[in-house]
Amino acid sequence: MRGLATLQASCVAAMVLAYVIAAATAQTPEPSTLPPVSDDLSGGATPERFLFFSGFDIWHFGYSGYAGGQWAPGGLNNDGFVMSVFMSDGVERYDGKAAHYRTAIFRAAIMPGWRFKRGNLEVKLFAGADFERDDFSPVVLPARPYASQFGARAAFDLWWEPTPTTMVSSSASITTIAGGYAARAAAGWRAFDACWIGPEISMSSDRFSTQYRIGAHLTGLKASSLEWSLAAGYVQDSFRRDGAYVRIGVLTRR
Repeated sequence: MRGLATLQASCVAAMVLAYVIAAATAQTPEPSTLPPVSDDLSGGATPERFLFFSGFDIWHFGYSGYAGGQWAPGGLNNDGFVMSVFMSDGVERYDGKAAHYRTAIFRAAIMPGWRFKRGNLEVKLFAGADFERDDFSPVVLPARPYASQFGARAAFDLWWEPTPTTMVSSSASITTIAGGYAARAAAGWRAFDACWIGPEISMSSDRFSTQYRIGAHLTGLKASSLEWSLAAGYVQDSFRRDGAYVRIGVLTRR
C-alpha cells in the first residue's frame, strides 16, 4: 500500500510537470506577469484560455502533491464560464503509543464555474463533482484497507489589488465527503516590482484531522513563462502535532 500511494503521487507530479514544461516551451505569445492579468490585448494577440498549475507541500508528518488546470473558452481575463480540474495525492503518518498508522489520500474534482471581475477585484466561483480514495495502513475502521467515495464540492477564489502595491487573496472549498473543508487568506506587498510578499493563514479538515497554519508567502515570481509561489511557516493539527511546513507551486497560462 505504501508503494501504491507513492507511485500515485509520483505519477501525478511527473505528468503535470511534463505538461507544464511542454506548455512553457511552446512558441506562443508571452503571458502576463502576475495574477490577475490585464484585460487589455494589444496587436490582435490571442487571449489566454488555459491555466495549468502544480506543486507540493511537505511537513514533518506528511507530504502531498497537487496539480490541475482551468479552461476559459472566452479567455482567462474575461468574465464568463471557467472549467476547473484538480487532483492531489498525499501521505500522512500517525505515531501512537500502541501502533503506527499511515494514511494515503487521493482527491480529484471537476467543477464548472464563473469568473467575475470588477476593477481590481476578481472572483471565481465553482461547484461540481468530487472523489476521494483513502488507503489505510495498518487496517483501521472501516474494516478494510481502503475507502472510496463520491461527493460534491464547492469552491471560490478571490484576488484583489486595493492599491498598486498591495494585494489580498483568499480561497475556500467545502465537500460533502466527510464534511471536509479548506480555507486560506493572504495579504501581500509588491517587492522590487517582481513578486508579492506577505503573511498567510489557512486551515483544513478531513476525516482524519484538522490543521491550522500561519506563515509567509512569496507569490508570482516570474521566470520565463512560469510563475512560482513559495510559502513556509508553522503548522499544528488536532492531534497536537506541530512543526514547520513548506509549499512550492508553479503555474503557466497559454
